[in-house]
Amino acid sequence: MLEIITNFVGALNGPIWGVGMLVLIVGSGLYLTIRMGFFQFAHFGDMWKRIFEKGHSESGISAFASFCTTMAMRVGTGNVAGVAVAIFSGGPGALFWMVLAGMTNSAVCFTECTLSVLYKTKIDGEYRGGGPYCAERGLKWKPYGAFLAVITMVGIAAFMPAAATNTICDGFRNALNIPMWVSALVIALIMAVVIIGGVKRISTVASYIVPFMTGLYLIAAVIIILINITKVPAMFVTVISSAFGANAVMGGTLGIAIQQGIKRGTFSSASGMGEASPTAAAAETSHPVKQGMANAAGVWLDTVIVCTASGLMILLTDAYNTSGGYVSQTFSELQGVTSGSVYFVQLACSTVMGTIAPTFIAIMLALFSFTCLISYYYEAETAAMYLFQGPGKEKIRKAVVWIMRIGMPILIFVYGNAAAGLAWDLSDLALGSITWINMVVVMALSSKSIALYKDYEAQMKAGKDPIYDVEKLKWDGVDVELWKSIKEKHTKTVS
Repeated sequence: MLEIITNFVGALNGPIWGVGMLVLIVGSGLYLTIRMGFFQFAHFGDMWKRIFEKGHSESGISAFASFCTTMAMRVGTGNVAGVAVAIFSGGPGALFWMVLAGMTNSAVCFTECTLSVLYKTKIDGEYRGGGPYCAERGLKWKPYGAFLAVITMVGIAAFMPAAATNTICDGFRNALNIPMWVSALVIALIMAVVIIGGVKRISTVASYIVPFMTGLYLIAAVIIILINITKVPAMFVTVISSAFGANAVMGGTLGIAIQQGIKRGTFSSASGMGEASPTAAAAETSHPVKQGMANAAGVWLDTVIVCTASGLMILLTDAYNTSGGYVSQTFSELQGVTSGSVYFVQLACSTVMGTIAPTFIAIMLALFSFTCLISYYYEAETAAMYLFQGPGKEKIRKAVVWIMRIGMPILIFVYGNAAAGLAWDLSDLALGSITWINMVVVMALSSKSIALYKDYEAQMKAGKDPIYDVEKLKWDGVDVELWKSIKEKHTKTVS
């Protein structure tokens, strides 16, 4: 039965992650990048500045808390195990396409987050937004919004946690020989405690964990790179040649290298899926583009920086095999490894840290993946709030939230004991399906995001702190009263 399910899910992932997905994500990213004058390069410093934008309220969280909550989802399983899977399946060249995808994906993320902030509303006193809200308010596609909300809620709550949970458990089994069911149980219990506190607790936990875990991991990566600095030029030659299919053993075919790089880059950043949209909407900000900028910087940190760090650690230490036939010449332990694994990164770190490396990576991975899980919950909850919004449905909303707060930890325990291949396939299925549906909304409304960007840029050139004027750029579906109150508050703050 398990084999039948695995084959079925794998068959679905084939067309979902085929050439069409590559055209959709890369094509949309390039289009938006060009339309906005390569903003991620022109406003590179401004992107990072917006992360630390001050401001919070009873209804929303600060830009930094929103950024950390989003990065809790981004800097996760895909940055460690996902990179290993990409290199095994697509060769070293997959890293090149992963980084390229990260640069263009930042434009997709910017657009969906800016739109999410624009069309946000208040439910039970908290800002809520995301793809479903944009579909209903921006496009007047209420049935489509409901469809997207259902797919998001089910996909995120039921399937996306599979890879993250399984990877945590696999890391501790490799490092400390802890049974996977034990790790799964601990994760499920901690998860329950955090999500019961709602978005405030989730963002607080993320604000403490994310900067620490990301910084520590990057320090380890830099040390390994510096120790192997003489190998860097040759390694770059290998990556580039493999990226264009010049070395069949190292990289397999050109198509596989591109597919794996973009697939794993998209999985890591979740650009186009709308994962960052709910937390972007939850931020207290004076202009939608400010939060769009902060989230675009998040894609760079996640895919361009952290994924590259993982890839360099693996490649420089020769801690990998490839499906094309290359077998590590350094680690005999990898002779029997026939798939990408967190084990690649654990071995890479062992060249510097010795026997403590597997435990270090297991802990890092646990932090990375756990923060993914709590972000998944918030996104699924936001989709549920959309489906049951409106007066008179307070009891239904509370009941649904509690079902999710109990159900997700149970599923997490189950996935901690599942086969790794099935876990990754389930997460890929959820990510790919939601991306296809969400990108229709993102691209249909992209002109609004471009107009907001031009307004933001004009105010910046005039030396102003950008504030969104809902009367100047007024579109149907935007909560006028909400944005008037935000403008009034920020205008008083500035004056």
